Amino acid sequence: MTWDAMMKVDLFMEFPSPPGHDRGPEDALHDGIAIARAAESAGVDAVWLAEHHFLGDYCNLAAPDMLLAAIARETSRLQLGFGIVPLPIHDPVRVAERLATLDILSAGRVLWGVGRGVTVTELKAFGVEPAATRDLFRERYGQLADLLRTGAFMRDGAHYELRPRPSPTLGRGWMACVSPESFSLAAELELNAMTGPFKPWPMIRADLARYRKAAPDGETSYTLAVYCEADHKAARRRARDGLLWVFRKIFEVSRPLLATQVEGYEHYRRLGWLLPILDKTLSVPVLERLGL
Repeated sequence: MTWDAMMKVDLFMEFPSPPGHDRGPEDALHDGIAIARAAESAGVDAVWLAEHHFLGDYCNLAAPDMLLAAIARETSRLQLGFGIVPLPIHDPVRVAERLATLDILSAGRVLWGVGRGVTVTELKAFGVEPAATRDLFRERYGQLADLLRTGAFMRDGAHYELRPRPSPTLGRGWMACVSPESFSLAAELELNAMTGPFKPWPMIRADLARYRKAAPDGETSYTLAVYCEADHKAARRRARDGLLWVFRKIFEVSRPLLATQVEGYEHYRRLGWLLPILDKTLSVPVLERLGL
């Protein structure tokens, strides 16, 4: 088996704007287009853009489909990923319409991912109670899957057809997974599973193993923070501040779920033991020991 057959290398972007950085939120969007061009030239397979709202300098991308459309005009091979669409705050009809439109504009290069959303700030801002997201996700994913398959839907007794119609090239979607239950749900819904360094690696490895057993045809992905430089010590030194800032922000926006019991997000509360460790001793060696 060749390396290409075993693994694809994608780029995941959230567009932060750390304090003191000489590039602001507006610059970050333009930088994203340049980074995508460079990624395509370097042989990267796909670029995935996060969607977040009202999280300050952690993420400056509330409309990833618009930026993906701009990237589509500047690239020819790079696949374009929605990573992910938080379905509890979206109408599935609008999601299907945007996926179909971008898929046409990019000549069939769209990848799509969905999830429940994991910050109380965003859910509350859109009037969604965190406890409702599990059922909302199931309901809206079912609607989205039907829309992508049929290109039509019924509402209040009336029949509607999507224009443009979703293409079969959209293929199998992805689901953001953190808890063991979410990996099981991804397998049940026949979605690929994407995850990242949100808990120690041994726990994620066990989740991935269970997913692969339940969904042998499914694909998996794992997000890594990577900084490349010829000298190992120099790379660690230069990446340190940025890496620690990102992890502080991840735990800051996740803190309401880690620190208190929120219905529907019980697994996050069980990970709350990480907070005192990371609050007091956050460092690259600690992250390495925890498998983050």
